[in-house]
Amino acid sequence: MVLLIPATSVNPLLIPAIPLLLPIVLTLCFRWAALHGQEAEQKRVWAAYRRFGRLILASTVVCWWVTWDLDGRSSLISTIVSRWPNASSAETLLFSVLPTVSLGIFLFLCNTVDQSILRLRWTITDALRQTWWRLVSFVIPLLLVASGFDAILDRKVRGIAWLLAAGVVSKVGTGFLRRAEGMKFNALKSGELRNRALSIARRMGVTLGRVYVVPAGKGHLINAYGMSNAIALTDNLGKYLTRMQIEFVIAHELAHVKLKHGRKHFLLVITIFSSMAALLFSLPQQVMPFHPLIQIIAMLGPLLVFYYCSRRFEYSADGEAVGFTGDPETAVRALVSLYQIRELPAAHDGLTDLFMTHPTLAQRVRAIASNGHLPADCLTDIKPR
Repeated sequence: MVLLIPATSVNPLLIPAIPLLLPIVLTLCFRWAALHGQEAEQKRVWAAYRRFGRLILASTVVCWWVTWDLDGRSSLISTIVSRWPNASSAETLLFSVLPTVSLGIFLFLCNTVDQSILRLRWTITDALRQTWWRLVSFVIPLLLVASGFDAILDRKVRGIAWLLAAGVVSKVGTGFLRRAEGMKFNALKSGELRNRALSIARRMGVTLGRVYVVPAGKGHLINAYGMSNAIALTDNLGKYLTRMQIEFVIAHELAHVKLKHGRKHFLLVITIFSSMAALLFSLPQQVMPFHPLIQIIAMLGPLLVFYYCSRRFEYSADGEAVGFTGDPETAVRALVSLYQIRELPAAHDGLTDLFMTHPTLAQRVRAIASNGHLPADCLTDIKPR
C-alpha cells in the first residue's frame, strides 16, 4: 500500500527547514570527503570548507530570518505550537532555539573533524564547550540583532534593548570562548621576553601595562594578541620564529595598542548598528514589499563593514611594525612561517575574504612588499627559516 502525503502537509515545514538542515548536510558531505580521501588531501579538502565557516553561520541566520517572516512563522506556529497557551512566547522561543540547535550541530561536527584531521587533543567535552561558547559569541547575538531589527521595523523602541543585549552576550561569549579554546593568559613578572616587549614598547612610544604568555596547550595555539594596554604571546613562538621575527610580531601587536584598535573596534560596532537602527526606524512603509532585501542588508551590511575595517586595522598594524623594525623581508618571513605552521591557506576566494577579520597571507605580503619596496623576485625566494 502506498501512502500518499498531500503536498500541503509537507510544504509548511519543508521551507523553513531548508536553511536549518543545509549546513549540517554540507558538513557531513565534506566530512566524508575529507576523512575518506588520501592523507595528503584531507587537510586541503577540509580547510577549503572551513574557510566558509563564518559565512555559513551568518548566511544561515539571515536565511532563517527571511524565511521565518515570509512563510516559516505561520507554518511553524500553526504546526508545532498551535496548542500552546501563549503563541507569542512560543514564536520567540522557536525563532531562537531552532537555528541555535541547527548551527550547534554544525559547529560540533566541525570541531570533531578538526580534532581528527589536525590531530588536536580536544575531548568531547572540550568540543561541546567550544561549540556552546561560539554559539553564544556569534550566533545568538545575530538572532538577537534580528529580533531587534524586526522590532525597529515595527517602530518599537524595545528593539534597541535587543541590540544592546546582543552586544553584551557577544562580549561575554567571546571571553568564555577564548577560555574554552585553551587561552590562559599568564602575566609575566620578569624574564627576557617581558623585557624585550617593554623595550620595544618604549621605543614605539607605547604605554604597555602587562605582557602575557599563553600556553600552546591542547589546541596547538601559536599566535599573538593585542589588547587595550597589554599584549600576549604563545609560549612556542621561539620554536618557530627567529629573534627578529618575534620582534616584528611584538611590534605588530604593540601597533594595535598604539593605534587604539581595540577602542576603535568598540566604537565602530556601536556606530554601525546605531546607524542601521536609525535607518530602519526611518524607513517609510512604502518599502515594506522589499522586506526580505532589507533584512539581508540590515544583517550582512554591518558585518561586512566591520570585517572590512578589521582587515584595514591589520594592514595598518603591519605597516607600523615594519616602519619600526625597518625590515620588511623579516616581516614577510614571520608571516609566512606563522601561516604555514598553523596550516592556513595563503589565499581565499573573494566571497570568504569578505567575512575574514584578517587579510590573507598573499594580501599582507603584497602590502608589506609594496610599502617596503621589496622587489618581486625577492618575494619568490622568501621561505620560512
